[in-house]
Amino acid sequence: MVAISLLAALLAVAAGLLAWRLRAARGEAAVARARLAAMLESFSAGLAEWSSEGRLTACNGRFREFYPAVRLKPGLEYEDLLRYAARRAVVLVPEAEMEAWVESRLGRFGEPAVETLRTPDGRWIEVRMIPTAGDSTLLLHADVTASRAEADAAGGGAASATARSAELQLLLEAMAVGREGAAFHRAARDILRAVAEGGGWHAATVYLARADGKGLVSTGVWYVADESAMPPPARAAVDVCCDEGGDDLLRSAVAAAAPRWIGSLTVEPRISDARRAALDGVRSLCVLPVSSDGGVVAVAELFSRSPASPDAARERLLAAAVDQLGRVFERERRFHAGRPSPESPP
Repeated sequence: MVAISLLAALLAVAAGLLAWRLRAARGEAAVARARLAAMLESFSAGLAEWSSEGRLTACNGRFREFYPAVRLKPGLEYEDLLRYAARRAVVLVPEAEMEAWVESRLGRFGEPAVETLRTPDGRWIEVRMIPTAGDSTLLLHADVTASRAEADAAGGGAASATARSAELQLLLEAMAVGREGAAFHRAARDILRAVAEGGGWHAATVYLARADGKGLVSTGVWYVADESAMPPPARAAVDVCCDEGGDDLLRSAVAAAAPRWIGSLTVEPRISDARRAALDGVRSLCVLPVSSDGGVVAVAELFSRSPASPDAARERLLAAAVDQLGRVFERERRFHAGRPSPESPP
């Protein structure tokens, strides 16, 4: 009887542990989905992610605008979306060619492709399919009507396409780091390079929030476009004063868990004297918090030696890209706690 009771107790403990692990895995997956949703939402064009099985994982609000009558919920099959687009005249497809049109696109699912489709109201929609390194597929919809107009042939259309391409490249790189990164410092180097090069910033670094919640500490991780952009003595000075008590700019970004984009440092009162001296030659900066478990765990800071006017749309994209470091932070923390990270969707 004692042995049976002991076995029952062990089984109960095992069941409880399993239930706890399942809840933790579901919670981690939910956080990952939330970060992915924020990443997609920051993109200016319509964007949706599909699993390798052709089912919708997530999409942004702009993508939903192209299908206002469709419930774009996770699990929707790509084939269903294609058939709706053809049969409900979202795009112009001759009735006799509908089946062939659907089948040809199903056959190319997951392969790089780009085409421009006409809509019944006279617009042109660029549809681009991009496979990712994580075995998922991105579907991009962009209204390119203006770029096809003769008046815009030499100007804004090309610029708009170039901007979308840069946004997409940054999004793909950030998603890959968030999905695959195992070491925070290494992931931070990759993210800093991506956001700085993608946004034209001359230098970038990242700080960690202290465990007691009182201030920041330098990681020593930097990106510089070239040594003249932020020489080693300047980087060392910035590292030393990142926890400067009189600097309200970093402190306010951490307290609000929100970005701070400063177009002109010369008229910014929240920067301490020590930080202002260390940032000699820097004209603009952007502070981007990284969150985990409801709190800020790190802060990335981007520097420009030329004026960079605040751009709300660009700020959202940069913030979403940098926040992918939160996934890596959580993964590394679980590893050091002796609890291997369960595989989760991007």
